[in-house]
Amino acid sequence: MNSDPRQMALRLRRLKLRHFEVLLAVAEHGSLTAAAAALGSSQPAVSQQLAETEDALGFALFFRGRQIKPTPYLPAVLRYVRRVINNSHHLQNELETLALGGRSIVRVGTMLVTGTELLPNAIIGLRQQSELIQLEVVEDIASGLWSRFERQEIDLIVGRLDERAFTGAVLVEALYQDPHCVVVGRQHPLLKKKRVVWRDTLSYPWVLPPRHTELRRAIDATFLDQSLDLPVPWIESASSTVNLVLLGKTDCLNVVSRSAARLYAKLNAFSVLPLELKYDVGPIGMAWADEEESPALAAVLAAVRRSVDLG
Repeated sequence: MNSDPRQMALRLRRLKLRHFEVLLAVAEHGSLTAAAAALGSSQPAVSQQLAETEDALGFALFFRGRQIKPTPYLPAVLRYVRRVINNSHHLQNELETLALGGRSIVRVGTMLVTGTELLPNAIIGLRQQSELIQLEVVEDIASGLWSRFERQEIDLIVGRLDERAFTGAVLVEALYQDPHCVVVGRQHPLLKKKRVVWRDTLSYPWVLPPRHTELRRAIDATFLDQSLDLPVPWIESASSTVNLVLLGKTDCLNVVSRSAARLYAKLNAFSVLPLELKYDVGPIGMAWADEEESPALAAVLAAVRRSVDLG
């Protein structure tokens, strides 16, 4: 196929949003027939639109046969296709909202560490400022939020920043440090000890973050620094709800941010042990796309900054 960039640019102009929707449906359903059914279209129409997309790109995206299989080009194309479709849906929703006298939409992803104080305070501040903004908030762990951000399903991440935030592809603002601490249930035997050391924790079950995460590596490094064996996880969990219930019903240990610990301690949910990680992970901050900021996004960023100042 002709790979001349100028010719490809001309061919790409022939594509419409429907071509991308067809491509995504074929990739997700694994067959032209199933994609056609999902789209409410016919198999010949789907086949023709897929062929037009491949012709415009200059590469085959599927191997044809009794079953279609993706070529190496498909994953790269799908990343951009999902962004285009998500952006179009976001634009449609916001225009419909504005047409009905509503407010601009900002989609925010947060983590437990910022969902306990920082973001709620920012939301309250926006209301007090009478900002005409509709927030859509989703909570997830870092890997989930960055996947959503890559697919452009969220506009802003407010949470703990890791290496993904410093690649140069996004705008980043570090706000403050929030170290982690070890927490246990209110009746845990270690609370009766006059002095608690890391070795003591190895006698009890650990609820640890998933392996290969920054926090898990920081916990492991702390034990190694003490010349101790690594704790064997009772379970690996990124669910704050599950972890909270387990802390209340068993003698397990868990690691959470100090801000989350303060909140749950006020609710008498658990207690904090006098132990500190030797190594910790990144700062609390914000990350958003390296592109023109909408007035609504700028207002949310300012509200988060004010929330830090008030805290």
